[in-house]
Amino acid sequence: MNSFLKKLFEPKSNGPDITLLFLQALKVPVTAGTINKELEEHPNFNSLLSISDVLNRFGVDNLAVRLDSDKLLTMPAPFITQIRGAHNEPDYFSIVKKIDGDNIDYYDPVSFKWQRSKKEDFLKRYLGVALLAEAREDAGERDFEKKAKEEKRKTILSLSGIIAFPVILCIAGVISVMQYGAGSWPSLLYALLNFAGVSAGFLLLWYELDQHNPALQQICSAGKKTNCGAILQSGAAKIAGISWSIIGFSYFAGGLLLMLFTGVNSPQVLFTTGILTLLAFPYTFFSLYYQWRVAQQWCVLCLFVQALLLLQLATLLAAGRLGTMFPLSFHVEWLPAVITAYTLPFVLAAVLLPVFKKARESRENISRLQRLKHNTQIFDALLSKQKQLSVPSNGLGITLGNPSAPFKIIKVCNPYCGPCARAHAPMEALLENNPDVQIQIIFTASNKAGDHTAPPVRHLLAIAASNKDDDTAIKQGLDDWYLAKEKNYEQFATKYPMNGKLKQQEDKIEAMRKWCDQTEISFTPTFFINGYQMPDIYTVEDLKYFLTV
Repeated sequence: MNSFLKKLFEPKSNGPDITLLFLQALKVPVTAGTINKELEEHPNFNSLLSISDVLNRFGVDNLAVRLDSDKLLTMPAPFITQIRGAHNEPDYFSIVKKIDGDNIDYYDPVSFKWQRSKKEDFLKRYLGVALLAEAREDAGERDFEKKAKEEKRKTILSLSGIIAFPVILCIAGVISVMQYGAGSWPSLLYALLNFAGVSAGFLLLWYELDQHNPALQQICSAGKKTNCGAILQSGAAKIAGISWSIIGFSYFAGGLLLMLFTGVNSPQVLFTTGILTLLAFPYTFFSLYYQWRVAQQWCVLCLFVQALLLLQLATLLAAGRLGTMFPLSFHVEWLPAVITAYTLPFVLAAVLLPVFKKARESRENISRLQRLKHNTQIFDALLSKQKQLSVPSNGLGITLGNPSAPFKIIKVCNPYCGPCARAHAPMEALLENNPDVQIQIIFTASNKAGDHTAPPVRHLLAIAASNKDDDTAIKQGLDDWYLAKEKNYEQFATKYPMNGKLKQQEDKIEAMRKWCDQTEISFTPTFFINGYQMPDIYTVEDLKYFLTV
C-alpha cells in the first residue's frame, strides 16, 4: 500500500526520492520539499547532473564516474547509481548501501524498499554510471529545523484527512451494533461498499488529473485488453457534459455521508440508498456492454465500480430490505439531509476538479519555465545585452572569496534594505559552495549629515579592515547585521567595538558613493556579474545554476 500511495502522489521521476534518501544516509539534513523544488527547477531535471548540482549546494562533494562492473564493487558505499527498469519500465536511480560478499544491499525504486540481491543479478541491471559523494562538516540546509517542522505539520494534516472517514465509519459502526445488534450487518456492509466506492471514485477523478500516473498505469495496464484511457476518454465517459467519474464519486460519497451523519440504520438512509441502488443498477449493463462490444477494452477501475453496485444490490436483496421500501414512504423532512449529502460531493468534485487541473498545469508550466530560465545559454545571451560597467570598482567595499575566481559578482546594497537582507543568505551560500565565485559588496551610503545608513556601513568596513586575512570574521559581521530580525545599530556596535577605526572609513564611503553616482545605481540590491548588470528576470537564488566553470 505504501508503494502504491508513493507512486500515486509522488513525482514520476524518482530523482527527488533517491536524493533525499542519499542525504539521509550521509546524515545531511535537507527537507524533502527543498529537494523537490531544487531538482524540478534544474535545467537538466531528471538527470545525474541535477542530483550532483543539488548535492553540491548542500555541502556534499561528489563525483560522477563511469565504472565497469568489477570496479563498481570496490567503490565505498553508499553511492548513487542507475539501474535498468524491469518489464518495460523506465530506468531508475538507485542507492547502493552496502556490498557484502556475494550480496548487494540497494534501494529498489519500484517497491520503495531496501533490498538484498545477488551481485550478478544487480549487475545485470547496472547501467555503468555511479555518483560517489562525501559530506562536508557544514553540510545541510539553512533553517532545516524550521522547514522540517512545517513539513511535518502538513504531513499530519494530510494523514488526518485521509484517516478521518475510516475512523468516523468505525465509530458509526460501533454505535449501530450497540443499538441494533446483529441486525445492523447489512447496513454496515453497505457502508463499507460505499467507502470502497469513494476510494474507486477518487482514483477515477485522479486519472482525469494525471492519466500518466505510474500507480494508475499499474492498475490500468494489467493486461492486453485493459486500457482505462480508452474508456474514460471516450465519448461515453460523459453525460450532459458531466463525467461519470464525478457522478459515481458523488453517488458513493453521498451515501456514505448520509449514513455517517444521520445514522447507519436510520429510515431515510434505508429508503434513500435503496431507491438509488435500484436506479444505479441498470448503469452496470450499459458500462459492461460498452466496454465489451463498443470499445473492446476494459477499464479495471470501472469494472470495480460495477462490482460494487452489484454487491450493494445483492446486500439489499439478502437483507430483504427492498420489500420494506414499498409502498413509497419518503418524508419531506428528510429532503434537506439527502440533498446536502449528495449535492456536496458533486459540487466539490465538479468545481475543484477543473481548479486542480489548472493548478497542476500551472505547476508543470512553472517548472518548465524555470528550467528554460536556468539554461546557461539563455542566461549568457541575456546577460551580454545588459548595462555594462564603465567605471572600475577595484578596492571598493568588502571583497570575499577567491581573488582569481572566473566569476566576479558585485552586490550594491543598502544596510537597511529588506531585499538586500533577503539576498544575503543565498549569496553567502553561493560563496561557500562555489570556489569559482568572488563577491564584492558596495554600499550606497554617503558621508552627508543625517544619512542613517552611514554608521552601519562604516562599522562593517571597519570590521573588514581589521580582518583582511580572515573572511570568517567578516562573514560573521555581515551575518549579524543582515540576518538580525531587527536592525539595531547600537547593539551591533556594542558587539563589535571599533573605536577610532570608524573615522578611517569615511574616504571609502565617499569613493563608493561616487562610484554609485557614476554607475547610476537607482535601486538596491543591484547585481553585476563580470561587469554586466544581472537581468531583471533573475534573482540571486538563480545564480547557482550558472556560475560554474
